[in-house]
Amino acid sequence: MTRTSFFALAMLVTLVARAGTYTLHVTARGFGEDVVSLYRYDEPFTNRTFFVARNLLGADGTTILEGEAESTLKVQLRIGDRTADLFVRPGSVLYVEPYDLGTARSMNGTTRMGINFTKIDPLDINALTTDVNERIDAFIDEDLATDQAAGMQVLDIQRKERTQQPDSTDRPPTLFVTPVLSKEKLDTFELKLRRFYADVNDPWFAHYLDYSMAGLHVGPRLNERDLFETHVKGKPVLYDDPEYVRLIRNLFTDGLEQIDRYHGDTLALLAANGKMQDLRALFQRNDFLRTDDRLAELVMIDQLYLNHAAKLVAPRDAETILMDVLATSTFPEHRRIADNMLWDLMAMRVGTMLPEVQLEDERGQRVVWEGLLQGPTCIAITAGWCTYCASEIAGLAKLGNEYPDAVKIIVIDLDRTTEEFLANKKASPTNSFMWLHAVAEQQLREEFRLRSLPAFYLLNDDVLARSPAPMPSQGLGALFLQARTKAEKGKQIKVWDD
Repeated sequence: MTRTSFFALAMLVTLVARAGTYTLHVTARGFGEDVVSLYRYDEPFTNRTFFVARNLLGADGTTILEGEAESTLKVQLRIGDRTADLFVRPGSVLYVEPYDLGTARSMNGTTRMGINFTKIDPLDINALTTDVNERIDAFIDEDLATDQAAGMQVLDIQRKERTQQPDSTDRPPTLFVTPVLSKEKLDTFELKLRRFYADVNDPWFAHYLDYSMAGLHVGPRLNERDLFETHVKGKPVLYDDPEYVRLIRNLFTDGLEQIDRYHGDTLALLAANGKMQDLRALFQRNDFLRTDDRLAELVMIDQLYLNHAAKLVAPRDAETILMDVLATSTFPEHRRIADNMLWDLMAMRVGTMLPEVQLEDERGQRVVWEGLLQGPTCIAITAGWCTYCASEIAGLAKLGNEYPDAVKIIVIDLDRTTEEFLANKKASPTNSFMWLHAVAEQQLREEFRLRSLPAFYLLNDDVLARSPAPMPSQGLGALFLQARTKAEKGKQIKVWDD
């Protein structure tokens, strides 16, 4: 492919979109009459998604989705339990053809599907990012990285041999693990790449390219100061560029760990005080952050978020700092990111209320939690396609028979259709449970932060007491016994409050 042909004049688009509106024409044959949903990513630090639009695939396998965008926006297209990412902009009119990659269904609901773009302008951001991702991927291939010229020549050969199209938002999987690439070869490749895209007048793509190339320098031979001063120091913080976020995380990957190692007592004291400015000042002992309040605060909240499970800072203290950022930060972008971080970290925690989700009973009637969650309750999440779930649900049935009046049991099924839900219920070893069907499976996965199936939760009324609870094969019976013991003593409120 020559540069002349690659950057040919964009074709005329017959459908004129309203200012701020983008349109996706989806053709997904082979998926049946499934639901097609569109979500937007709020920011690339937490990748929290928000619902945009939903339609049912027609008999011809097509549908149209619309949304609003203020600038370049990463969105997620979902068909059933399969997803693909792409970029949109105000006025974008994209024709996409999703296809099944043939991979096994993922337990966490993140099974990927492929996506082809048809009738696409060669200067569309999806075409540009796909192309640069492929060229970088080709360059860092082991055979190509030894040849300074091959990186720009072999791409067409690889494309002819490939049967699947790449995701326009994906970075090459080998990025940031390229210790054998010499600076000379990287500089030569970067020079050629920049010449190739010299005619592209797209500011967003320009910084995407900059930080994609910066990422190639990350590795055992990294000169952090050179990389920081070249690509970060004195430059705007790019909250909407995933490559910028990736670089920042690589530069400051052990920021909190270093502080804990050398200033552990001070870290614990300042975190416990809950004042984000005091903790930010501790981060600013790093030379790279000393004079940049914005970047220091961003690195601080990101490090607290990424290391939450490691408990370098007590989780409750980390959340208090994030709450202070949400309430007092002078940077609106940080308030939004902190809000999303707290949403992610604090949901489904013991002591919080169970989130509302869309549920229906076996007759298709809507079901809400109000009035349903009373006293000790066990909620189990399962699906007919989850083979391991069957044995745990069978174990739950035995517990239900052994402790019939101690704990109310509700089973939520994540199967796609009502027919599959009813078939799974019928195959269960008992129908004495209350069985409900998740109408919006992906929403439930997000609200419950599901990572795998099956999943079990114990509640006192609508408040989580064990989240998650152990499976029947791993000790759930002991908690049922505790509930029965307290019930026999007339103590039916807050059974698992220890």
